[in-house]
Amino acid sequence: MSDEEKIPYLKIDRGRYFYQRRVPKRLQAHLGVKRWQLPCGDVSYSKAVQLVVTWAEEHDALIAEMRDPDKLRTAGVAAAKATKLRNDEAYSELGLPKFYEMTTRLAGEKQFYPRETLPRPWQAAAKLLQEAEADFSGNISLDVVKRQIAIRLGDASNGERPKRALSLPGLPGLREYVNTLDLEAVESARIEIRRDALPMEPELYLERLVDAYALGFDPEIEAPSDPDDKDEFDFIKKKLERKISELSPDPNTITTVAERYYAFNSIRPATRSKYRREVARLISVTGDVPISHVSTAHLRTLRDQLIGQIKPASIQAVFTPIVGLFNHAFDEDLLDANPMAGVKLPRDKRPIEERKWKSFEPVEMIRILDAVDKVWGNPAKGLSDARRDAIRMVVRVLAYSGMRPVEVIRLKPEDVTDRFIRITGSKTESSTRIVPLHPEISNLPKWLSTGGLNTFQSIKSDQVGSVRHNFSRLLRKQMDEPILDPQKALYSLRSTFVNAMRRAGADIQVQRAILGHKEAGAIRHYDDGPEFEVKRKWVEATDPQR
Repeated sequence: MSDEEKIPYLKIDRGRYFYQRRVPKRLQAHLGVKRWQLPCGDVSYSKAVQLVVTWAEEHDALIAEMRDPDKLRTAGVAAAKATKLRNDEAYSELGLPKFYEMTTRLAGEKQFYPRETLPRPWQAAAKLLQEAEADFSGNISLDVVKRQIAIRLGDASNGERPKRALSLPGLPGLREYVNTLDLEAVESARIEIRRDALPMEPELYLERLVDAYALGFDPEIEAPSDPDDKDEFDFIKKKLERKISELSPDPNTITTVAERYYAFNSIRPATRSKYRREVARLISVTGDVPISHVSTAHLRTLRDQLIGQIKPASIQAVFTPIVGLFNHAFDEDLLDANPMAGVKLPRDKRPIEERKWKSFEPVEMIRILDAVDKVWGNPAKGLSDARRDAIRMVVRVLAYSGMRPVEVIRLKPEDVTDRFIRITGSKTESSTRIVPLHPEISNLPKWLSTGGLNTFQSIKSDQVGSVRHNFSRLLRKQMDEPILDPQKALYSLRSTFVNAMRRAGADIQVQRAILGHKEAGAIRHYDDGPEFEVKRKWVEATDPQR
């Protein structure tokens, strides 16, 4: 037996073998334990020696490795995370609820609640935030540690033998407090106080903040209706979002990935601005967190906020860049699963006749073009001369070309000649096309070359918006006989032109070629469409006023 006891770290207790070794003091705070103690099980002496020698070699290697400060820090973080995971699992296995403290109480209201019945979860999140900030700054509250000790002593008094020691930081005043307790109970509960109190690592601080955010601002938690509570809710939420964003080791935030998505797909500046506004709606729900933190529940929350406020078609438009963003993130392996896959968007069930823009009748076009010259051909209140002249020309080009409004706004002098308008980089591949110049807008090349569209360059968001807004005012308020049908608007000029082509006798292929619509089937790869002179013939024969 004496020979057996000479094996380093091999201990015998009532006929059973154990590996027991004191952790070097410099590592105790990092690893969260003072000694390693592992049972060998019901094995023979020779097998116990084999196990103990193996474990000793592993720990020798670990001790040598911990001479590297970076590895020592990493080990400390891993040990702290493992301890938290074990504690969470223990609560779960025993079916014990965790209790959370709120920052404020109402008269007659208790202070601690389980998660499921928290009356104001954001206040519990604020409390967790306060504790995490104190731990991270080194100003750890003794009250928190005292509560941990009380829980451990309570478990021990109920006959529960803890499997692992409760290792506490050496805070000022903690030893004095422990000395006032029943020391036998403290020893039985395996409560240990480390010599030093290590500062919390940023990774652990971030984990605490994420836990607080999940507690107080889960997507299923509704914001309070009371104005004072809502202010408090928003303040705590934004503070947590900011701190999480600052600490997050993941650089792939929603905004960062979105910008890469725009660049990858060569999205135009004006469209990027629109997409940024829609993605900002999502960020208002989640904060600018790493994109991997966004859940299906977050996306459903955004959808549900929009339902009832805007039409289903508009909800689809809001989610267009968001769907593209998450598809891009998934394709780039930034997500294990695409959260948009679980989000169903409402569909616009109105028949196409109720959704599409209606064309203007010829008699309406006569009155519209007369009003265009009358209202914008002379000085107008609230519009500079350059802006009203540009709006007037854009409307006339739309009336005599069938172009999309944004295609006109993007024209450059080199895109237009005395014979045709070249349209590139528009909505789809088939939108790239040549449209013969209609005689009614023969002054377009000269007007463009003198900077006619420059007035829109000062608008950084929706450059078409100025034309759309003023054209709507013209129809609804400024014409002698207003056109009030909501399905008749600026975009109606496109369908008006194609209907005029049809009345003039142009076939469907010519109409498609002018509008930039796709040709069906594989024929697009082999057929360049109607010859220029054919298109020119029908464009010149088209008059939206007849």
